[in-house]
Amino acid sequence: MLGNDITERQKKVLYCIVQEYINTKTPVSSKRVLESAAIERSGATIRNDMNRLMRTGYIFQPHTSAGRVPTDKGLRFYVNELKKIREEIKSKSSQVEVAARFPIGDMEKVLTGAAKLLSSSTKGMVIIEKPNPLTLRIKRIVLTPVSKNFSIASIITSLGLSSSIPIQHTELEDIEKIEQMLNKVMTGLTLNEFRSKLRDILARINSFNNLKNIKEGDLGDLGTISRGFLEITERLSVESYEDYITEGLPNLLANDRINMKKLQNILVYVSSDVFYKELFELDNDIYIGKEHGLKFLEDFSVILGQFYSEDNPAGRVAVIFDKYGRYDLIMDSFEFMLNRLSEYFTVVSRNV
Repeated sequence: MLGNDITERQKKVLYCIVQEYINTKTPVSSKRVLESAAIERSGATIRNDMNRLMRTGYIFQPHTSAGRVPTDKGLRFYVNELKKIREEIKSKSSQVEVAARFPIGDMEKVLTGAAKLLSSSTKGMVIIEKPNPLTLRIKRIVLTPVSKNFSIASIITSLGLSSSIPIQHTELEDIEKIEQMLNKVMTGLTLNEFRSKLRDILARINSFNNLKNIKEGDLGDLGTISRGFLEITERLSVESYEDYITEGLPNLLANDRINMKKLQNILVYVSSDVFYKELFELDNDIYIGKEHGLKFLEDFSVILGQFYSEDNPAGRVAVIFDKYGRYDLIMDSFEFMLNRLSEYFTVVSRNV
């Protein structure tokens, strides 16, 4: 187990070195350890301890006569210690969080706001996996005419407003009737189920080439507005949905330890579909440096977690940040945001 190869005093020295380096980004000397850590030992003893930490791979010396810098192994020890402290505080705390009162709004805006806030507080890149609208129950469809050939279709699901879809169409005489028919056909279905039902309806229309042969109750009385209804339903059925919201890429590119070539590789990688697939294949945890295995990102750490609606998983959040970042603050910000998103989607699911 990590830490079994060093003494309790050496663990204190290591903890101090990691914390000092994170705060100052400057290699840490034995003198600085003596000044900042409550260790009643001589400078020679601390230097011996630091040599031991170097031999066991927790720290390294960038050049002769310089102070020491933590390795990924040293950072992992530090994060594990932070986790222990946080768990002890949680177990002793009697504080009860009060659920926030969230307005029911546009899910996209809520998630984008959360990503921006978390990116700002962690100084990292934030990726939020959105609840998949194809698997959410449709509560209502709202058609808002903008012009005679253009409308906005708003799909309200069990988690609030999932999508606002601009639709071009031929001139429609009775858009309210079309909206009523859409709600009759779609309410209670998921978008995936609706797509299957629409394919069945269109197949029968093409087969019989006569709308009267559709079973009564499938679509109601189509009459002269069937063409407009089919235009809009077909448009809704082929709409594609973005799976992720991303904020804070400039935070990664601003890292002054990384050369231009590597920055270019990072930019290409995080802009690819492969990146999102590999990122969200990771379990919910903290990964330091090379632990996560993401290409070109060994100078960064990754934290992933889940948010919920009621007790049901709704989506995941990932933050990529400087591996010498403030883990205590990042973990606090990350947990806070997961809790707020879970509260929001739980409140929305109960009220929509």
